[in-house]
Amino acid sequence: MISQAPADRPHLMIVDSFALLFRGLYALAANGNYMRTTYGLCTNGLYQFTRYLMDALRQFRPTHLVCAFDMGQSTFRNELYPDYKAHREAAPEELVPQFDKLKELVAAFDIPCAGREGYEADDVIGTLAARFSAQGVRVSILTGDGDTLQLIDRNTRVLLMKKGFGRYQPVDLDNLEEERGVRDPRQIIDLKALMGDPADNIPGCPGVGPKTALKLIREYGSVEGVYAHLADIKGKLRERLEAFEEQVFLSRNLATIRTDVDIALELAQCAIGWSRDKVVPVLEELEFTSLIRSLPKFDPAVS
Repeated sequence: MISQAPADRPHLMIVDSFALLFRGLYALAANGNYMRTTYGLCTNGLYQFTRYLMDALRQFRPTHLVCAFDMGQSTFRNELYPDYKAHREAAPEELVPQFDKLKELVAAFDIPCAGREGYEADDVIGTLAARFSAQGVRVSILTGDGDTLQLIDRNTRVLLMKKGFGRYQPVDLDNLEEERGVRDPRQIIDLKALMGDPADNIPGCPGVGPKTALKLIREYGSVEGVYAHLADIKGKLRERLEAFEEQVFLSRNLATIRTDVDIALELAQCAIGWSRDKVVPVLEELEFTSLIRSLPKFDPAVS
């Protein structure tokens, strides 16, 4: 267990909200288990989200907390590349009603909900992480998305959620190379620019997979370095890189998490502290009886 940050150095946890919600839905649905209230609302995602959040608070002991949200499906990346995330399936029918309920749940805990039209939650996370890290705040990003590893810096780490409840892989500057093979967090972007990402429909360079991309970046340092040394690259690989140069740089742009989104949020607004009088009625409405019983031991005011 990681001890709480010293009082003179705040510790902000930024939560990738929908990532936890989706993970929660599938964690229970994988076993054919769909939780429903007596009035018919499916609550798999909401229930697991709350458990994930409470567990992370207990394990990592942040002093401040904010939940980042997507604000609509279309972003500036769709303007750059209309096929961005074009292959993504629509959200499961059971999950759709849980989106708004999630914001109600988060608000009941007095946790700020941060989002911005035209940007993804990752861009909100990146902006807040960069802003508060620059102020000397210790930042932890709670997510299952490895793309956020590009945001790591001397004050920022990523808590990657692993399979199995309560399991995390903290990644920071000390173990990034061990986990991903690169030393510089920005090289996470370069890897994706070369190999693409089918999940987000980022094209990359056809024929360049993870091993080749890693070899190129380890040898030449960056995408610019690769193209500065094309003469040293032989055969079909060089031909592909030449033919798809524009696409590689587009892919890098798509893969880059923005850190300059206009988000009006101060650290003081993120200080942890909730009232049972606000939280319990929401949990009662969702019929989360077991969470209500266990809530006191998670309450920062009494833990």
